[in-house]
Amino acid sequence: MNTRIRQSAAIIALSSAALMAATLPAHAQSAAANAPAAQQTTTQAQGDWLNLRQIYDKLEAAGYTDIREIDRERGGYEAKARDGEGRKVKLYIDPRSGEVLNRKTRDND
Repeated sequence: MNTRIRQSAAIIALSSAALMAATLPAHAQSAAANAPAAQQTTTQAQGDWLNLRQIYDKLEAAGYTDIREIDRERGGYEAKARDGEGRKVKLYIDPRSGEVLNRKTRDND
């Protein structure tokens, strides 16, 4: 009787493994098909962003000097610069308009 139970358990285990192996390629293809769409959405969303030069020019036109470290961060741009009074500031910039959304004065002058 124990032999019969072991054989049944082995058959069930092998059947389960075969079923899992058969579904893995389909799942992998499905995931691969969806990946470019997600990547395309991100690329498309960033496609209408101003480039770094345009951001620099907008900040300069707004009166900021010593503009440096413009980085893509958190769905927008961040930059370090000096304001019109010479204070060091960290700027959070709208990536599509170049408008300064928020600024923090840096204390370590």
